[in-house]
Amino acid sequence: MSKKRVCWLTSTAFLDTDIYILPLLADVYDISWKIILRSSSKQEYAEEIEALRQKMDIEVVKIGAKYSSLESYKSLKRMFKTVKKQSFDLIYTAMGDFPYFVPLLHSAADTDKTVVAIHNVHVPKGGVNYRLIKKYNRYTISRFKHFHTFSESQYKALREVSGGKDVLYAPFILKSYGVSDKPRLDSRVTFMNFGNIRPYKRLDVLINAAEKAAELTDVPFRVIIAGDCSDWERYQALIRHPEIFDIRIGRVDNADIPALFNESDYFVAPYQDIAQSGSAIVAINYEKPIIASDLEAFREYITEGETGYLIKPADVESLTKAMLTAVNTYNSEYRGMTQNLERLKREKFSDAATARRYREFFDKLIDAKR
Repeated sequence: MSKKRVCWLTSTAFLDTDIYILPLLADVYDISWKIILRSSSKQEYAEEIEALRQKMDIEVVKIGAKYSSLESYKSLKRMFKTVKKQSFDLIYTAMGDFPYFVPLLHSAADTDKTVVAIHNVHVPKGGVNYRLIKKYNRYTISRFKHFHTFSESQYKALREVSGGKDVLYAPFILKSYGVSDKPRLDSRVTFMNFGNIRPYKRLDVLINAAEKAAELTDVPFRVIIAGDCSDWERYQALIRHPEIFDIRIGRVDNADIPALFNESDYFVAPYQDIAQSGSAIVAINYEKPIIASDLEAFREYITEGETGYLIKPADVESLTKAMLTAVNTYNSEYRGMTQNLERLKREKFSDAATARRYREFFDKLIDAKR
């Protein structure tokens, strides 16, 4: 019996999600993978993509430097015209590439056999193009029938706003960027925040809490801040004790992530709002306890005192208290927390169980149409 044919469409922004699940599905389905790459973007995961060419057909679809450009519109339209002609059993993609991708997808695809992943059903306030992306979300949900979410909180949110439409919940495959071969040189308890610095992530709260904690304890600690930021000056102005900060402003390359986590003990995310955090998933992979805002997206992974600490969202006092607890109990509690995270990895993020969720959902849709 021939394999079921799946067209998999991946925007560059979601490569770090799809590159991990595709190898687990490639032996089951005949996959045609189209990677949508802006001319202004760097091709990532080149070696992994090349290795997968032995298992599936892969095409890099070049579009303009901006998603909103006329060149991008024309390139996407050509791609969808080709996809439509090939009559796949299923199309899988993710909502993205505002503003043209979803409308063009809807015009070309059979919605009965199209699955649209939505990373953020609840759009974080303070995110880029917040109001427009909220409208884009609503448009997407109104036009399609079958969806995929990556967390239990987003699954529940989508079920509520979509009127009970068909939704798959399958978590991220844990993102491992390898193991660091560099020794850790600084023995201080280390808190770390990495990723693109955005207003809703409230880095100012982390800096102010660290400053306050430094004045309340004699136990040495440091804070690593690594990520791209367009207005770092406003955060730099908050720093009064530069000796406790290790600042690395700029894009964090995937190759740098293992060393970053090797140098750190806790991942800190004092967000004011969030749908889900890819950085927290990476922290779980590296078995680093998480100190994060008491929001549903984090409650799914954090058990107070066992896998991390929950704080009042974007609250300096609450984060200060959690950091002091982490510093003062490090020698007695930390090892147990990492063991709990290892168990969480094993039980919640099993590769085989996650791949099975995809297969069952896909087969149900395909078989219903045959």
